[in-house]
Amino acid sequence: MLSTRFKTPLAPLAVTTAFPVIEESSVRTSLAGDISVCSQCRLCVDLCDVFPSIFDTLDGVTDADPHLLTPNQQNIFSDSCFHCGACIQRCPHRGPDSEHEVDLPTTFIDLMQVRQLNGYFTVRQRITNWVLSAHDLTGPIASPCATFVNWLMQRPDTLRRRLVTAVTGISSSAQIPRISGQRFSTWLRRQPMAVASNRPQVSVFPTCSVEYFSNDAAQSVIGHLASEGRPCELATTRCCGAEELRAGRVRAFRKRVRRLTKLLGKESSKGPIMVMSPSCLAHLRTNLAPHCDPGLRPNAEMIVDRLRSPIEVLTESTSAGTSRSSGTSDSRRSLLFLPSPHEDPSERTAIEHTVTSETAVQVIADAGMHMGTWALRQGNEEGAHRTVQRMAKRLPTPADAPRTVARSGLLSSQLLAHETGDDIVDPVTLLLSASSDEQ
Repeated sequence: MLSTRFKTPLAPLAVTTAFPVIEESSVRTSLAGDISVCSQCRLCVDLCDVFPSIFDTLDGVTDADPHLLTPNQQNIFSDSCFHCGACIQRCPHRGPDSEHEVDLPTTFIDLMQVRQLNGYFTVRQRITNWVLSAHDLTGPIASPCATFVNWLMQRPDTLRRRLVTAVTGISSSAQIPRISGQRFSTWLRRQPMAVASNRPQVSVFPTCSVEYFSNDAAQSVIGHLASEGRPCELATTRCCGAEELRAGRVRAFRKRVRRLTKLLGKESSKGPIMVMSPSCLAHLRTNLAPHCDPGLRPNAEMIVDRLRSPIEVLTESTSAGTSRSSGTSDSRRSLLFLPSPHEDPSERTAIEHTVTSETAVQVIADAGMHMGTWALRQGNEEGAHRTVQRMAKRLPTPADAPRTVARSGLLSSQLLAHETGDDIVDPVTLLLSASSDEQ
């Protein structure tokens, strides 16, 4: 991804009518500059494997000079990043009050782009990058064959999983979420919807993480909006393209942006576009307009202004997210809320204000990070496991009283539940429960 935050201007190799193509040396110099700042700070060393790997590698470099790191060493750092967003949230070297603008995940995306464009990936790496990012092709194939795919993928470290690894590069030990036999869009089209009213229509953008995987929370949101008389329609079933960008497939992502801009902007409705996944929502808000063709960019910016999370749509309703419930059914229960780095602070406030007054709410920072499909890549399994273990250690020891753990993110929530034994719920279900209690 091209970034405007570099202190040293990026030298273009060539210029198309819309986007300059950045030079590899500029990207690697910028990465060395970011690492130089991080090596003096080290505040994020406990978040993931990327930062310990950087600091350990610098210990073996003359004068710990990041500019002496080899391209291969930089590539390893890039391959280890899951783009969870935690370091961006914690980093003090960003914003108007800082002389720096450190953004390692964005620099890693730039680096993946030049590696892809310059042909540095092997055939095996290109296949893996494609499998982990081409959800619009793999999803429609996997969903009708859900029974077989789940049989094939649900038993880690088996012979069949090792065969899948040999073909696709997906780790044989990774825990894969179960594919749903019914796509979310199919379910949505069969639901009775509210008739048109003077209330703005909600355009539902499930993205692949909801479209192809069972998600009771998403279905509950649609059911609640229907009961409120809020008309809904399916915006598109396409993927948001986050994994394409992270895999360095920037050209494919920009083609996707053109399609999404036309699909999401074709309706005259000014109502919200409800993106069902927080990480997909953050990705679209950040990357849709910058990667859009100049002629379509005003349309993309208007689309971005309409993007909402399910919690934001629900809290705009008069009957959800307005006050604490006075019920007593949750007495002696504690709530651990693990906010995602992608969630808006207003969403955290809405969650805290909707649980029962008898429930003790504890917000746990740096335990709500998301992991995309890049965490499933062979070679990333140990790093993913260590990241989940770090999140688990931030949770308090379970007490005798029952507790609820609320956090978003399909893959990372599944891994954390396996590590801690907690029953993890999506935060949006707390708002729905509070609304039903009030009624």
